[in-house]
Amino acid sequence: MLARPRGEPLTLLAALAAATSRMRLGTAVLLPLLRHPLSMAHAVATLDRISSGRIVLGIGPGAELPGTHAELRALGVASDRRVSGMVDAVERCRRLWRGEEPGLDLQPRPLQSGGPPIWVGGTGPRMLRLTGEMFDGWLPLSRTPADYASGLRTVREAAERAGRDPSELGLGVYLTVAVADSAAAAAAELDAYMRAYYGVPPQVMAASMALHAGTLESAAEWFAAYRDAGAQHLVVRLARPNLNAYHETARELLRAARPT
Repeated sequence: MLARPRGEPLTLLAALAAATSRMRLGTAVLLPLLRHPLSMAHAVATLDRISSGRIVLGIGPGAELPGTHAELRALGVASDRRVSGMVDAVERCRRLWRGEEPGLDLQPRPLQSGGPPIWVGGTGPRMLRLTGEMFDGWLPLSRTPADYASGLRTVREAAERAGRDPSELGLGVYLTVAVADSAAAAAAELDAYMRAYYGVPPQVMAASMALHAGTLESAAEWFAAYRDAGAQHLVVRLARPNLNAYHETARELLRAARPT
C-alpha cells in the first residue's frame, strides 16, 4: 500500500483460489493492524470458502521501517504497541470465526473449523514465546540456518510450557533469493530488486532477513541448510526485477527447493 509497491494480498489470493484447486495459499505476511478485526475476519472467512479451505494466514506486527509507520499513521493506528495490537486483533478474529463474539454472528464462517491456521513471522523473544503459546505455525525471516534452529528451540520450549504439542506446529521460513549464472550477476539482480522494493540496498535488509545471491546450485545448498535446521516449508521470494525471465527461473527454483 504505502510501505512497498505491492497488490492487496487477500484480493490476489481470491484470484489465485479461483484459478487453482490443490495448492495451499497464504499470506507472508499480512499485518492485522492495517485492518479492522471485523472486516479482516469477514474477508478471510470468505477467502477460506472460495479456496475450499486451503488458506494459511501468515501474520506479523510489521517491520521496523519508515513505510510501516507511515501506513499505520495514515490509518490512525499507534505503532508503539504493534505486537499487542496484532495479538488482540487475531484473538477477536478467532472469536468471530468460532461464533463467540457477544452480539455478533459472522457469516459466512471459514470452511476450516475455527478459522484458517495462523502462522506468525517474528524472531524476537516475545514473538518466539507467543508463537509457541498461541499460534499454529512459525514463518520467520531468520537470517541464517543457525538463527532458525535457535529460534525453533525457543518456540518449541514455549509450546511445551503452554501444554501444547510442539510437533503440531507448522514450521516455515521466508527466503529471498536471486539466481543467475554467476554470483556477481545474481548480486546485481538482488541489489536492483531490493532498491526497487524497499528503497535500500540489500546490505541494509540483510540485517533482518534471509537473503542469498548465487547460482542455482548454491541456492539449492542454502535451501537444504534451512531444511536441516528444521524448516518444513520454504516460502521462496525470487528477487527478479526482470519479469520476462521470472517464470523460468521460478520453475528451476521450485525444483531446487524440493527435498531430495
